[in-house]
Amino acid sequence: MNYQIQRLRSEMRRRGLDVFVAFQDTRYFTGTTAGKALIVPLSGEPVLLCSRLEQDQAKKGRVKDVRAYSGWKAPLRPGERVHFRDAWMIIADCVRDFGAHSVGYDRASKSLIRKIRNVRHASYSEMPELVPEARSVKSPEELKLARRSAEIVSKGMKRASELIEAGRTEIEIAAEAEYVMRKAGSEGVSFPSIVASGANSALPHAFATFKKLRSHELVVVDIGAVYEGYSSDMTRTFAIEPTKAQSRLLEAVKKAQAAGIARVKDGVPAREVDFAARNFVSRAGYSKFFSHGTGHGVGIEIHEPPSLWPESKDVLKANMVITVEPGAYVPKVGGARWEDMVLVKRGGREMLTYL
Repeated sequence: MNYQIQRLRSEMRRRGLDVFVAFQDTRYFTGTTAGKALIVPLSGEPVLLCSRLEQDQAKKGRVKDVRAYSGWKAPLRPGERVHFRDAWMIIADCVRDFGAHSVGYDRASKSLIRKIRNVRHASYSEMPELVPEARSVKSPEELKLARRSAEIVSKGMKRASELIEAGRTEIEIAAEAEYVMRKAGSEGVSFPSIVASGANSALPHAFATFKKLRSHELVVVDIGAVYEGYSSDMTRTFAIEPTKAQSRLLEAVKKAQAAGIARVKDGVPAREVDFAARNFVSRAGYSKFFSHGTGHGVGIEIHEPPSLWPESKDVLKANMVITVEPGAYVPKVGGARWEDMVLVKRGGREMLTYL
């Protein structure tokens, strides 16, 4: 049985669940996007439910028991087996056949759960936090994918750095970076690419526009790749003939990131990393302009546990992959953010992105 399902079952035992139904996280467990639901019993073979159109793709994943469904009857191919029933009916049958008394699931509509409950009377609990918590610690296989994704985004950032000059547009730089990442193996972007110059750089969630870069501007580039489902996230801030105020801001953010990264290791509360970075930003005089957390976990989704912010209750554990990304956004000066992906290790940390 794969590592991901083993971890899920450990959580199921801890919470007293007989079955867990994943509607949102099927790719994490199966390795394929071809899945509508995954029904995982405490023991026995999990069942992956998929549409008829996706069954060949679903069979390439890690789950052996694949059940395809279709809402209408059509001729079958030789050897093909399809359930001509609604998807919820097959889920209900699985829950009943597994003899479940306590069922957990990530997210689903009340009407869907009501239908399933009418077939198998049991306790049903929505647990959207269970899978993200379980997947925060990566397996060796996942770390290989994370490293590759980080390598791809680093290549995209290198290309962006080569294009930072007055006269180019933000959208041109974003497109070139995405093109390089695609050529290097990325499935796409993990979020809309940010290239924000001048006044736009002072907007933490800006986006690439047709604005041209100019002298005396800061340029924030925040991009991400996706490799076999695993996201990456990296930010650099570039300066075109910067003013003294811009240089000072950028230097403070870079040093704040170094202070935060120095605290990363197994067993450290996530908020301590945030404090180290935030304290440096504050001492540099920018406390009012650092308006977001210092970082987050990254994996199948771009934002996963743990969360690195002042009120975080999370504790860093070996084989977590996190970002450390302090920033400060000063009106009439510009914004600066510096972000890398970092692997938490028992004795410290390993940098995954580079430039």
